[in-house]
Amino acid sequence: MVKVLEVFREPLANGGQESFIMNMLRNMDHDQIQMDFMTPFTCDNQSLKAEVESYGGRVYTYDHEFGKNNNQVFKESLSDFLSSHSYETVHFHSGSTYALMMGPKIASEAGVKNRIVHSHCGGDDNLKYRLIKAMSVPYFMKYPTQFCACSMLAAKWKFPKKIIDENKVDILKNAVDLDRFHYDPKIRDEIRAASGLKNEIVLGHIGRFSRQKNQLFLIDIFNCFLKRHADARLWLVGEGEDLDKVKSKVRELGIEKQVDFLGLRKDIPDLLNAMDALVLPSLFEGLPVVGVEAQAVSLPVIASEEVTKEMPVPELSRYLSLEPDRLIDWIEAIEEMLLVKRKDRKQEMIEAGYEVKEAAAHLQNLYLNQSKEKDDDQ
Repeated sequence: MVKVLEVFREPLANGGQESFIMNMLRNMDHDQIQMDFMTPFTCDNQSLKAEVESYGGRVYTYDHEFGKNNNQVFKESLSDFLSSHSYETVHFHSGSTYALMMGPKIASEAGVKNRIVHSHCGGDDNLKYRLIKAMSVPYFMKYPTQFCACSMLAAKWKFPKKIIDENKVDILKNAVDLDRFHYDPKIRDEIRAASGLKNEIVLGHIGRFSRQKNQLFLIDIFNCFLKRHADARLWLVGEGEDLDKVKSKVRELGIEKQVDFLGLRKDIPDLLNAMDALVLPSLFEGLPVVGVEAQAVSLPVIASEEVTKEMPVPELSRYLSLEPDRLIDWIEAIEEMLLVKRKDRKQEMIEAGYEVKEAAAHLQNLYLNQSKEKDDDQ
């Protein structure tokens, strides 16, 4: 059996990184692969912890407060952990270039043979990003043994040009369970009826309340949308450090009755079926898992131009500017996408490469092959 440590530089909640790796875990051969999870911060998702343990894995946390000296906390916690735990393979997941460049160095010094780095998103193009990316090049050229990314955009954002040019990045698509995520008009009707809805338009967002996900701008979009659709509703699923800021803005605009904060939920397929459109005004992304899940249930996704154009169903995808004076473009795009007929999309998703069993088999083979290659080298 190959033991793999999945390392996260953020708290474990119900974000895209966690969704991706849990989808992979559920569909692997647990006689061949054991996955443990580690974060320097907290695990707010107890169902994730219980499920990992049900497959024979463990979830390790240091329970540091996220937001204070994150890079230093990551470095010290990972060094401490690997000094007392032995793994043949460590798989790093993060939106932080620092974590992806420093993690493999620490793992290498701890004697870890296989060091996989996985880019899940893009980022802000500013001076700090450019300096860190330049600084990361010698680390990436020396310490990782495998490069992965959810999309080519995410790969180009994090990894050196030489790595991209030499086709050394394995694109692992954010595949989902198409048996769970599919369009079901009966479920749609049941969830909407239970929520007291009739013909109201329901816009939705699922994700961590954070600067990256840009929910404050989403509230501006929805407030503008209400001017033309007064009975519309907005469902916000998730938790995070910006939750209070978003609630405060909703109160300031006086739209509390139209906005529902649903917290962490386990019934994501049902909620997506009940929505009419998913709105993702992210400041940066790779390929959002929730966007794939939405399109699997035939739900339109209206996203910012910072989201990769690699979404699986073009007919259900729109990409728009985040300029404050372009709000009307978002309103018109949402209205346009509401006219797209919902239908079964399973075959389209399979043909686009987003079937979870195939993706999980690919990652499992990567783990097994890296282990075999290292053994053969000895």
